[in-house]
Amino acid sequence: MDVRVGTVDEVRREGCRIVDVGGRRIGVISVGEEFFAINDKCPHMGASMCAGSLGGTMVASTPHEYVYGKDDRVIRCPWHGWEFDLETGRSLLEPKRSGLGVYRVTQEDGHVVLHA
Repeated sequence: MDVRVGTVDEVRREGCRIVDVGGRRIGVISVGEEFFAINDKCPHMGASMCAGSLGGTMVASTPHEYVYGKDDRVIRCPWHGWEFDLETGRSLLEPKRSGLGVYRVTQEDGHVVLHA
C-alpha cells in the first residue's frame, strides 16, 4: 500500500510525521535529504518513537580507539533510552532479539510516499 505522507517540505519541517496505515502507527522521519519510516511504537513499553531523539553512537573500531558514527541514524526511545538503527530498525543493544519495523520511503512529484 502506498500512502502520500505530505509534501517534502512539510515533512522536513516537522521532522517526523506519524501516519496510520491499517491500524499501525508509522513514523516518517526526515534526516537531511533522506526519509526513513519505522513503527512508531517502542517494543519495550510502547512509547512513541517520534517523540524520541536522533543521534549517533560509537561504532566498531580498533582497541582503545573511540569512533563516533551513524550521526542522526540512531533513534532513542523517549521513555527508557532504547536505541534503534533508523536504516535497519534493529536494536543497538540486542540486534538479534529486538527491533522496529522499517518501511521504504520515496519522493514522487514533491511528495513523500510511504510504501507499507
